[in-house]
Amino acid sequence: MRDYLKLPTILSLMSLSLIFVTPAQAQQSAPCSNDNQEQPSQARREITNEEYGLRFEIPANYRTELRRDSRSHQRLSIAVRNPTDVEFIDCAIRNRMIGAGPISDVIVSIEPRPRHIRNVRDIFREESESGITGREILESSFTTIAGQDAVIYTVQTIYPYRHQAARLIHPNGQYIIVIRAGNHGEEIDPIDLEVMDIIMSSFRID
Repeated sequence: MRDYLKLPTILSLMSLSLIFVTPAQAQQSAPCSNDNQEQPSQARREITNEEYGLRFEIPANYRTELRRDSRSHQRLSIAVRNPTDVEFIDCAIRNRMIGAGPISDVIVSIEPRPRHIRNVRDIFREESESGITGREILESSFTTIAGQDAVIYTVQTIYPYRHQAARLIHPNGQYIIVIRAGNHGEEIDPIDLEVMDIIMSSFRID
């Protein structure tokens, strides 16, 4: 099965920025929960973005949402969402819950390449020398994704928040592609890492 991602046809879901909750709220009787994430199905379906020539596979039971950055038309992201989180958001909407999160999507995004970035080593150098307080790169490696040089690294912040990101330069040289999974705390959900690996191993650029 193939899904073509275009803005006019995308299903709009609740924004992640509206989904948050305090511990006190969580202890109250809540009709919605996403504690037990559904396992990715063995069946796969292909997601295609014709605008940038991107193709990759996701578990067939997962959903996607296309987001366009309102400040830059050239920045977009594709959120790959666990079915448990999809049901969780639907439940929160039905019950008019102010806070109900968080959720963790695996994100595929594309952004313009800055002129000073010539290769993935420049990308990693900029990430590692960013000077952001309370942010540490735990591990990194260089590899290839879709036949292109790529860098993969894991970041821990004092927030606390941990994420793993893979970055590569689009073959046309104009954009940077990012594949990312993250979670609050000091561990990334193994399910999210599995889905991220499915995306990276099947990634193609036409």
